[in-house]
Amino acid sequence: MVLVAFTFCHIFADDQKLHGDWQSISINDINNPKLVDIAKFAVNTENMQSENIGLEFQSLSDGRIKVDNNGTTYDLTIVAMEFDEVNVYEIVVFENSKDHVRKLISFD
Repeated sequence: MVLVAFTFCHIFADDQKLHGDWQSISINDINNPKLVDIAKFAVNTENMQSENIGLEFQSLSDGRIKVDNNGTTYDLTIVAMEFDEVNVYEIVVFENSKDHVRKLISFD
């Protein structure tokens, strides 16, 4: 019983410490399907919102994530191709924790 209580408190303390802080994405997680999906969402949204843009997602190169009570903010560096030119973009996407609705905050 004491061990269970200690483990719960330890996990809760770590969660509180991480909650609200930016966490870097490790090189091992850069191709995580969830992150790739977020990046593709950003590219597709940018294509719909901008005229004459034909961006095509290529890869993720870096990023960080911040979790708070409202949801998760993804700050990602992606590589995308526009026609024959490869470009690097910084994107920020917010995902609401209740209904998992995504919103593109910035695409630079």
